Amino acid sequence: MSVSIVSYRLLHMVPATLITLPVATGAVIVGPLIIGAAILALIGVGAVYLSGGRKRTRRFLHSPSTSAQGSIERDSLDQKSTTELRLQAGELLVAADNAVQSSEQELLFASAAYGDEQVAPFHHDLARARKHLSESFRLQQQVDSASESDDRRARDLYRQIIRNCEQVNETLQAHKDQFDQLRSLERDPTPALMELGEQVERLRARRARAASALPDLGERYSEEALRQYRDNLQQAESSLDAAEESRTQASAAVDRADTAQAVVALHSGEQAAADAQRLLESMEETGERLRKAATNIEIGIAQTEQDLAQAKATYQAGQAPELAGPIAAAENAVSRAKRALASGERIDPLELLQQLELAHRELDAPLNSVRDRQAQDRRAREMLQHELLSARHQVQSSLDFLRSRRYGVSSTARTRMAEAERCLTEAQSAGEAQPSRAVELAQQAKTLAVQAAQIAEREAATAQMQSMGGGYGTGGGFGGFGYPGHHRPMGYGRGFGYGRRRRRGLF
Repeated sequence: MSVSIVSYRLLHMVPATLITLPVATGAVIVGPLIIGAAILALIGVGAVYLSGGRKRTRRFLHSPSTSAQGSIERDSLDQKSTTELRLQAGELLVAADNAVQSSEQELLFASAAYGDEQVAPFHHDLARARKHLSESFRLQQQVDSASESDDRRARDLYRQIIRNCEQVNETLQAHKDQFDQLRSLERDPTPALMELGEQVERLRARRARAASALPDLGERYSEEALRQYRDNLQQAESSLDAAEESRTQASAAVDRADTAQAVVALHSGEQAAADAQRLLESMEETGERLRKAATNIEIGIAQTEQDLAQAKATYQAGQAPELAGPIAAAENAVSRAKRALASGERIDPLELLQQLELAHRELDAPLNSVRDRQAQDRRAREMLQHELLSARHQVQSSLDFLRSRRYGVSSTARTRMAEAERCLTEAQSAGEAQPSRAVELAQQAKTLAVQAAQIAEREAATAQMQSMGGGYGTGGGFGGFGYPGHHRPMGYGRGFGYGRRRRRGLF
């Protein structure tokens, strides 16, 4: 198999936002991937990408020279207003994030078909692209956290974000020709068509098992505890229906010898199948997360009561009068958790655990002023595993929500989500060596993940109200996010930018 097929697919990633420019957007990636000014002019990048294509862009990004052409390219950003830079950075962040996600999905299918060794170079490209993307989100978080009056700092950060997103685009296109030759979908899409059909069948079986597990979970856990599980179950069904529909379209295109349309439909189908797989993986882990949380409630109660004893002694000694409120809140959290466990009724263990953790935080702040460093670390070490468990669940839950609705989600929600993942990773790394720092990072990860989901929920609702119809996903694939102006994916309606809804309720 030549590398030409994988590339074609990986190159059909065009953010719809590059065609339709909303103020706060998600992006849809369609069509084959080409870098050039004709592409990025659509989103106002203008002279940043010159018509000379990737070669000129690479010289602009990497050359230390101060040529007149390079000055023009740099000036094109300098001449933009801060608002224009913000919008451009946001558009490119969404496009780059979608490009990386679609490339990840494409590599899953390529690995299954050709083995990990054959796709190893493309995994290297993807890892580099992720690094550039992660840095872009980190910079965006700095902008969001900076003072509104620091305009110069904001402009510098926006420019860096734009450059990093350009690097994502270049990196993902670095070996597009080789990847195209590997899969050779244009020559014969039939093997990929068969694999997609088999994949959908396997995923439907996994979804059926996830659905059959719901009654047992429902006997132990409350409706609120299983709300995300039920939502993922529905979203997975919608994604599988979309994948099957794309497979049918691809099959019809093969029958009429229209391989170009068959490849586009295959990309959309594989993307939908990959979305379903991620949701199912999360559901399969839900039962274990809830079980661990329920087990930890008893431990959380004991630790909270230990803190309460110290807090009451400190308060009664007159050392920290501000402890009165936190003591009452902690006593209420402990009583509520005990009643829930004793009732024998269905519970939401993660919510009960979170209430205990919030009580800990309120007690810890004033108590730390009278504790020495060793005592603080000892207390943090006791809390760490519970905080990490809660953070992992919240981050995963929010991530599921954003991924299943990413075409209606702006760079703001994505930035919060990326920062939440970064904080969780750092918390897990800090661990026992820096327990206080790890607890702080885990708590920050939860807060950011909740914010990301809340922002995404509002944006997804707006996108649904503005929807004018359209197909599932994009032309998809491995690669960057240039748009050549042709090869529109099958199934799209009048538009496919922010506010366009994918069929069957998927944004």
